Amino acid sequence: MNLAPQQTVLDHYAQQASQFGLAAEATMPDLIVRQKEVEALLAFLEHVHPSMVRLLEIGCGNGYLLEQIERRFGTRFACTGIDATPQFIESARRRGLAAQFHVADLRALPMPDASFDIVLSERVIINLLDPAQQVAAFGEVARVLRPGGLFTAIEGFKTGLENLNRARADFLLPPIPEPPVNNWFTEERWQLCLAGRFRPAPSAATAPLAPTNFLSSHYFMTRFFHDVIRPAGGKLRNTEMAFFFAAALPAVGDYSPLRINYLERV
Repeated sequence: MNLAPQQTVLDHYAQQASQFGLAAEATMPDLIVRQKEVEALLAFLEHVHPSMVRLLEIGCGNGYLLEQIERRFGTRFACTGIDATPQFIESARRRGLAAQFHVADLRALPMPDASFDIVLSERVIINLLDPAQQVAAFGEVARVLRPGGLFTAIEGFKTGLENLNRARADFLLPPIPEPPVNNWFTEERWQLCLAGRFRPAPSAATAPLAPTNFLSSHYFMTRFFHDVIRPAGGKLRNTEMAFFFAAALPAVGDYSPLRINYLERV
């Protein structure tokens, strides 16, 4: 594997950690996306079986999500956060949470087999630019999860971006590129990552959880309609208009690269 591109990813997040400190937008400048991600993950945790308490967040950043979990649930979950960016882990530890934080590589997790009941991710595995390394990361998540354990992953997919850019092209808007520090999933690669390791979590079909396309309407609103009507030089994200429609619109279509996936360890 050529390590140079992956070092670019590490350098990017080191800069983000330095710039944003403990702020919510340290890994996501769109505050509505961050808010909806956290709400979706907290709702998921509301519905897990009481026996499932050992929780790992991969790519925990500055610990923002784990702080929200502790605020909502107290010490119900025994939480661990790992991140490859030492500056993020330093920030996370400053929160004074009960959670444990470690600098670790997702491709070689320093935890025993079957040591967690739940794993969470927010836009993490897409930061591995080599597809083979993404598959390996899924293997590591499966290894540290017990059989029947749950992996709820918010990750990026190329299909949503393609649909969004097709809508933008209808109104002569330039395409939005995939971020250079990400390699979003194709549908085929996603299935390869799951094969023999994960299946859809059966509880996701009955519990009142955020739908897989929970960010689709927000992306269509802010990356298409918003950009059509925005005056030159106007604010790009986190506008009052965006916050209003984020609360008003149900999730429709497939226009966001970000999906939430509820998975069960085979």
